Amino acid sequence: MKAEEMVQSDAKSRPIPFTFRPPKENGLVRAFIKFILPLLIRKIPKVTEIDINDDGLVRLSSLKGKRCILTPSHSGGYEPYLVMHLSKLLRQDYNYLAAMEAFERSPIVGWILQRLGVYSIIRGTADRLSFQMTRKLIAEGKRWLVIFPEGQTCWQNDTVMPFQEGVTQLAFKGFEEAAKKEDNPSLYFIPLTVKYIYLNDMHGEIDESLKRLEEHLLDGRGDSPPSRYDRLRRIGEAVLSANEKKYGLSPGSETDLDGRIQSIKEHIVSRAEGALNLRAKSGDTLLDRIRASFNAVDRIVHAEPEGMDYEKKLLQEDQEKAKQLYDDLWRALEFVAIYDGYVRENFTVERFMDILFLVEMEVFGRRELWGPRKAIVRIGEPLDLKDYYERYKSDKRGTVKEVTAVLESGVRGMLEEMAGLAAPLRDE
Repeated sequence: MKAEEMVQSDAKSRPIPFTFRPPKENGLVRAFIKFILPLLIRKIPKVTEIDINDDGLVRLSSLKGKRCILTPSHSGGYEPYLVMHLSKLLRQDYNYLAAMEAFERSPIVGWILQRLGVYSIIRGTADRLSFQMTRKLIAEGKRWLVIFPEGQTCWQNDTVMPFQEGVTQLAFKGFEEAAKKEDNPSLYFIPLTVKYIYLNDMHGEIDESLKRLEEHLLDGRGDSPPSRYDRLRRIGEAVLSANEKKYGLSPGSETDLDGRIQSIKEHIVSRAEGALNLRAKSGDTLLDRIRASFNAVDRIVHAEPEGMDYEKKLLQEDQEKAKQLYDDLWRALEFVAIYDGYVRENFTVERFMDILFLVEMEVFGRRELWGPRKAIVRIGEPLDLKDYYERYKSDKRGTVKEVTAVLESGVRGMLEEMAGLAAPLRDE
């Protein structure tokens, strides 16, 4: 498969029917992929430099032979390549938990992933076989396990989505299995954060993207504002107006851009929740609700037909209706990232291009990655579940929530520490 095809593969597709994909490690496939990995990293995520903190590498080296789960950030979508680079540096082989759609890009990609030790999960479902595999791998402790706790990528490099507590629950289940086989086991969570910065002056690429979007959305109407930020706002308003028309929304004349974006996000998510018979929980963020809706659609789409032929026919009808919600939910996820303050609160090239990436993906239906980029990888302090196990036995829910929050805070904190590394935007 060509690298461009992998970059532009349709992330919105979902497989039918459901078939669990177990890991099928193959030494020759692993060796070949590791050999060509530098080329893949340059061609696909456009990363030509990788900076990993030395103390983090020392920390990881000290944990060799221990039972570990790596929990990387996933905002850029291409972090698995960098985790594999890390495994190559440390001369270790990992297992990876990946959403089912990763295996459905092509039969070749799915075959390769399994030989690299990747196995599937359908998010938001009681994926019994996947859960069993996760507990088994943790208990055995032969290889480190890589799980992305955000569960979804928002393509916004300075954003960490809320971590899913299910990852921590599975880890404790695996820890309990290990405790049955050995005395006083350990299981380390290792937070890991990735931030991308551009190595060249990207203002020319920014101007080309702005022009491309203006020509497609505005048809050359009116004078172009002198400010790049104002041009981006005008493009954003055009995309927003088109979607307001699509969804039958008529914002008041006094509603600002952020207010209009919030209204359309709320409308899309509420409509999906209504179609799926979902009710948002108290305190849920919009990202939580979008993820819950994605999970509900996955549960319907991947439900295995049971009963009489008529019951199967009804399920097929429900599945077709549910699949139609995917595009809306992806649009809502893109609009979560496209808000007026994201660029304004930190005026950097990276944030500006994050928004351009999302707008181009929405308008043109493809991903346009720019480069060359540097990937900055930071590895945090390990967290041993052994230190929480006694509390877990008496308060499972509270302890799972606490550990998840500690992990998320660690990843978020490392990302915030790297905020000053991005290049400032010239807005003339």
